[in-house]
Amino acid sequence: MVVEDLDILRPTPRIVHLGGKDIDVSFIPCGITFEVDKLVRSLATLDIKKVQEEGEETKRAMDISIDLCAAFCMFRYPEFTPEWFRGNVDVKQIERFANAIKEALMKAYEGVQPDLKNVEAPKRKKK
Repeated sequence: MVVEDLDILRPTPRIVHLGGKDIDVSFIPCGITFEVDKLVRSLATLDIKKVQEEGEETKRAMDISIDLCAAFCMFRYPEFTPEWFRGNVDVKQIERFANAIKEALMKAYEGVQPDLKNVEAPKRKKK
């Protein structure tokens, strides 16, 4: 019998204490990966100069960041809705938490890359 321990693939836990909960932001569960990725990509498309002007783009960046934090948390803590974040967390906390989630997503994608290099594309059959 061969036993492959997949638990060793999990990253070292990185715990964020927020709202009385200890939240592990070291990895993104597969059940929310695509939603988190979509929100991170939305943040990346924002014009940083416009965000810094503290106008409409700033509000949009904050809304996306709040949605990102809520999407990440609601998987395990359904009470951490976007409304909860708006009423219980300040801007600096949102910024730090959103950055931790983005880092976890990037690390997860880095971990997949070595495995993809060993995969060959299937050959197409000629008709």
